[in-house]
Amino acid sequence: MAFVPIVKCSSDQRHSLPGEPVCVICGRYGEYVCDATDQDVCSLECREKSISRQQTKHSHDTHTANQSDKLRLQLGIQISIESASERPPQWPNLFVDFKQQFQDKQLPNSLLVNLSVNGFERPTPVQMQILPCVLQGHHVLVSAPTGTGKTASYLIPAIAQIMFAREGLKEVLALVLAPARELAIQIETVAKALMHGILEMKTALLIGGLPLPTQRYRLQTGVQLIVATPGRFLDIVTNYSEGEEIIPAIRTCVIDEVDLMLHGGFRPQMTQIVALLCYKEVQFLFFSATVSDEVEVLVQQLLKPLANHDYYRIDIQRKEEAIGKNTAHYSINPSVCYEVRWALEPAKKNELFEFLKEKHDESTVGFIKETKDVILVFVGSKKGASLLADAIKKRCGVVAAAIHADKTQQERLSVLEAFVMFEVPVLVATNVLSRGIDLLNVQNVVVYDLPKTIPDYIHLIGRTGRADDVSGRVLTLLNTTDRPLFRDLVPLLRQMNASVPVEMYREITLKHAKEKAQSSQIVMSEAKRAFRIRMQMTDDFNTQALDWKEWKHQNPKRRRIGP
Repeated sequence: MAFVPIVKCSSDQRHSLPGEPVCVICGRYGEYVCDATDQDVCSLECREKSISRQQTKHSHDTHTANQSDKLRLQLGIQISIESASERPPQWPNLFVDFKQQFQDKQLPNSLLVNLSVNGFERPTPVQMQILPCVLQGHHVLVSAPTGTGKTASYLIPAIAQIMFAREGLKEVLALVLAPARELAIQIETVAKALMHGILEMKTALLIGGLPLPTQRYRLQTGVQLIVATPGRFLDIVTNYSEGEEIIPAIRTCVIDEVDLMLHGGFRPQMTQIVALLCYKEVQFLFFSATVSDEVEVLVQQLLKPLANHDYYRIDIQRKEEAIGKNTAHYSINPSVCYEVRWALEPAKKNELFEFLKEKHDESTVGFIKETKDVILVFVGSKKGASLLADAIKKRCGVVAAAIHADKTQQERLSVLEAFVMFEVPVLVATNVLSRGIDLLNVQNVVVYDLPKTIPDYIHLIGRTGRADDVSGRVLTLLNTTDRPLFRDLVPLLRQMNASVPVEMYREITLKHAKEKAQSSQIVMSEAKRAFRIRMQMTDDFNTQALDWKEWKHQNPKRRRIGP
């Protein structure tokens, strides 16, 4: 067989015929395979170019990895991996631009257009790290401050994955679970904006308070993304035929406000939902502003039945020390002014009324619309919300409304809409508005009743200062009924640069002295109890000794006499 020399220049190679390999460099007939890159090339010239391109790409990736590490340090992004294997962690590079390529792919053009239309110019720090992790198929547990773009950080990759699967002729679903109806409505609104104009991309909202038949019909028409509260979702998938089609198609499950969803009444529901999904190839994404070690343990328990239960833990926070007994880190918005006032129960309303009069001396709706100076007041009970709203109307002459769980869904939506449109300048709310709700117009938050935990308080004060051009103010009213939280609250107030009322220190000192006295009493009572037991044992021993001595005297030992 005659030796055929290798073509040196690409210009000397013929063009490829249909079905023949194509050179990756010039597009001519790919007669050879480059041993260094395993790519089709047409000549020695293109072989060298292929090797050079591969080396350039490799050096660029290394440089990007180094840049990502530096940027994580600058932005306060902390990432770790909980892995069952011993392999060293390889962090995904940061997603610094929505048009950036990853694994030879790019976000679909229609999604990029919607991002641009809705004002998403560049990724926020939390989105920079989460997008590549989610797009690579990893489970994630994310802790980031309120207002940092967590909602978009899971909706963008979820929508992209649905579109990528469709390219492979697969139909998949994404499920987003939220604890509150208002939060679910807000999430679906953002999802609709990101999916606008994309063919056959629809959402379904499954929440209580709205007609069930309408929601079932929506599912029957075919949807790609479901936003739901746990109770309504379980009701549909377990009691109706739609569940047979929904469950097998779900490939992404987002659990928002995971610290709340894995506690209290939500926990049994979440356990049941995860049990329905854990035998599928489902990717779980957990999000919240506060993630403690206890919450992370619960997340690990949920992921344990999965074949791959490794997950990335991502924290977007400042380098403050943990506050309180749990090890959650809390990030405080520096653009918000925090104020704390000591107000005993009889004078508590007067403090609130004075604050409202300071803000709304000209209490007309026109003035409010002009200044956009609305106030959100948080209380601890549904009845208290209604009573306080009525009192504000009478005492301050300001239009006020209440929102809580006893109101119908339509009433809650209409009140919230009036508040957003500045028709109601003062809104008194329970914790239904404490989680994830983006009220960008809120400049003032009053914590009238302190919640039972520090994480819940963090969520309340995170309702203001969420927009870039809005500076916020938080007023917290405290008294002796809030004493159990004082010891954990003082470090947080110092972190906020808020003046700590001297009454708080006095209450902490009194509580410490009382606990010390109680401890001393307990020690003393235990010592007395131990002494009594010892004396009783001594008396019993002496009594037994006397009885034995008397018995021995009455029954002398006899000697044995042999034969």
